[in-house]
This record gives sequence, structure tokens and C-alpha cells, in this order.
Amino acid sequence: MKRMKKVFAVLLTLAMVLGMSITVFADLGTAVIPVNGAKEGTQYQYLQLIRPQASESTGWEFVNDAVAGNFTAALQVSDAQTAIWMLIKSQDLSITGPADVTAATEAQIKAAITNVANGGYTLSEAAGTITVSDAGMYYIRATAPGYTYNPMAAYVSFGYTGGVPSSLQTQGVTAKGTEIKTEKSSDEVNKVTEIGRTETYYVGSIVPFVPMGDTNRSYIVKDEIQGAEYIAENGKITLTVYYGAEGTTLEALIASVKSENPPAAEGAFTTDVTGSSFTADLSTILENNAHANQPIVITYQAKVTGVTAGNKVSIGDGANFSQFGSGSESLFTGKLTITKKDSSDQTFLDGAKFLISKGAGDSKKYAKFNTDNKFTEWVDTESDALYVTAVNGTVTVEGLDEGTYHIEEKVAPDGYSINEKIEDVTLSVEGEAAAVLEGTREVLDTKLSSLPSTGGIGTTIFTIAGCLIMVAAAGLFFASRRKSAK
Repeated sequence: MKRMKKVFAVLLTLAMVLGMSITVFADLGTAVIPVNGAKEGTQYQYLQLIRPQASESTGWEFVNDAVAGNFTAALQVSDAQTAIWMLIKSQDLSITGPADVTAATEAQIKAAITNVANGGYTLSEAAGTITVSDAGMYYIRATAPGYTYNPMAAYVSFGYTGGVPSSLQTQGVTAKGTEIKTEKSSDEVNKVTEIGRTETYYVGSIVPFVPMGDTNRSYIVKDEIQGAEYIAENGKITLTVYYGAEGTTLEALIASVKSENPPAAEGAFTTDVTGSSFTADLSTILENNAHANQPIVITYQAKVTGVTAGNKVSIGDGANFSQFGSGSESLFTGKLTITKKDSSDQTFLDGAKFLISKGAGDSKKYAKFNTDNKFTEWVDTESDALYVTAVNGTVTVEGLDEGTYHIEEKVAPDGYSINEKIEDVTLSVEGEAAAVLEGTREVLDTKLSSLPSTGGIGTTIFTIAGCLIMVAAAGLFFASRRKSAK
């Protein structure tokens, strides 16, 4: 906008000069309009908006009525010369001119240039550089893969020799561009989830500027998911939309939407779910370019069904689905492997049954698994939980979240005692998970003590010893009575 201000800074002086014969400017050469700060490889198109006109009070005129209408509508006036005076006064309130004309605001000037950008005009193609042969104001459209640029306006002025215009000069314009990127994330900072959990997915991107006159003004979101199923009603998923104010970064908007006090949603779309994907037409987001170059966040939900959940999104114009960027999010669960062995010879033991829980006291929960040993839910009582059984001495349960898990042996293999001192297992990750979390615990059991079988020493020796003790005791008793009788 500062560059645009300079466009009009010398208009009044030029108007005075233009009062002289227009033939003075017959051969002023050309000027190259530099676009500063643009990405390498950016292509340009341009259109002259205002040109010299000595017969007008301002010394300038719009090139045609349509362009004049773009400015008068934005500046809310009916006369083209009044609009130009407003542009002049926006730079210097001390400039004399119609007393009843107020200065144009920055918002009005921006709206005028946006009106031009949306006007569907035929633009001149710049062959690498923008070379012009007339003074005035120019609209510039810049395009580059992966970038979106604000509409730009540049001013070409006169150079003087001896007080007479002798050349064309310009300081160019500074491009304001934003990388069009699309990001995918969830609430899981470390990328760890558990089966059965409903996750909110966040698609962050930058709304591109697409002139209203372009033949393809589509904005299509395509999403694919594995290891999860969309939360849909009657086969339709709801997408909620949030926009960031001008100047807000995409990262700041995503953080705000994820916070405990998110901003109010500004739109919602519903679209059909087809198996493990959906394609949503959100082209109304581009209407009038009202949100051009602003960050946008689109949210929706899915329920985790697998040990990993992969989600990929791309945004494009329908012909190129990733034109406006793509992103992905992968979430992982944890698995716990228990091995059952004989404490003496390390032989693997079958048939042991285990109970897995987390927490303590009133907050203790018991894990429930399906027949494939994949986690299904947490229950409050042991009786509602499901024991998992070791086969070939091993049992692995999957789909768990990070955390500390208690393992209880509820049934020991035949001929073995229950191990009541099994250490807890903790599933954790440093930073972000890139694979399924794994935890292991080896449980050792001892054999039960047993009475000897037939063919051993038996119980006879114990019976004889008991009888001898009884006989000895009786003998001592009678002997002591005889002694007392004497």
C-alpha cells in the first residue's frame, strides 16, 4: 500500500505540466517497471488504468469507463475526476483541489484495485519484464507456482530536463506474495493415539487470489484416509471452516483453532463420503476474493480403527488436485508383547491368561480386546474386561495409547503358580512417533510343589514313625503309674 501511495504523490504537479501541449510528450521512450520481492520465475501481466489527459482538471483520466467504474464504486462517488482527486488527496491533504472532496482511504484504494483484478480484463503479457511507453497507473498481476500475490499497482512518472518532461521513470512496486501451502495435523502433538478414539483433523492452507474473470475458479478439497473412518451422518461428513484476519499467519490460526477457546467458525460444508475418501467443492470460498491470501483452517473428524491411521489431503482446482498444496498426518498406536516362560529352563509356556489395566484406585480402567487382541475399549470392572491368552508362550495386544500399563496373570499354565509380581510396562516416545510404539514384558512362572507318585517312599514311613511315638508315650505313662503305686 505504501507503494500505491507513491503512485499519486506527484499527480497534482503533473496535472499542471499536462496543461501544456500534449505533443511535448510525444517521444519519451519507455520505462521498465521493476517488481521487487517476487519469487524467481514469477510471470506478469499488466493493464494501464490511468493515463495523462491535459484537458481534465486533474491532468489524468481513467483509460475507459469500466476501469473508472471500478474506482468510483470502491470510492463511493459517481464522478471519475472526483475519484482521481480522492486518490491525489490521499497522499497530501494540503494539495488544493475541490474542497468537498475527501481523501481516499487505504481500504478504498485496495478495494478499487481488487475490483480491477476481478474485472475480467484482457491483460498484456510481460516478456520477462514489464515495459511501458506511457505515464500513469498500471495494474499488475503476478503468478507463480505455489504462490499467491496481492493485486499490485505501479506508477510511471515523468523525468524532466529543463522543466520539460523528457523521459519516463518509475520506482516499481514491491510484491506481496504468500506461499500457498497446505498442512495436515491433529490434536495429537506426539502423533500417538489409540483405537476407538475420535480425532479432529485440521487442514491449514492459504486462500489463493483467483481473478473473477478466470475460467476455472474452483477450490476442491480431496481427502483420503486409512486405519480410520470418517464421522459422518447419513453418508455425509461436515467440514468446518475458519478464516484468519489479514496479517494472521497460518500457524497462528491453527493454534487458535486448536486452543481451548477457538474462534467462531465462519462456515460449514457437507459432502458425501465415498468409502475411505471424500471430495468437497468449496469454491464459494473464492467468491469475490474476499478471503484471498488469508489463512484458512478446515476441520473434520474420524474414528481410529487400525493400529496406524494415515490421512492425506490435497487442495486444487479440480484439474490439478494439488495445485494449492497437499499435506498428510500419520498417527500411531502402541503394542504390548508378553512372553510366558518357565523360570528354570526358559521354556515357553502356553495357556496363561492376563488382564491389562491402567490407573489406580477409582480411576483404574481395564482393557478390553477383540478376538484379534486389538484394543476396543476401557471398562470400569474386571468382570467386563477380557483376558488375553498366551499362545506358544507369547501374546501381543495392539491399539494402545501411550502410558503405563499394569499386567496381572489371572490364570497360570497347568502345573505352574501365578506370578503376582509383574512389573508395569510404559509405552512412550520422545518427540513425535514415526512408528508403532512397542513394549515387552517377560513373565516367569515356577512349577507347583507336589506329593510323590506311586513307587516312591510313600507315606508308610510317616505312619510307622507316628505309631512308635504313640507306643513310647504309652509305655512311659504306665511305667510312671507303677512307680507311683509302690
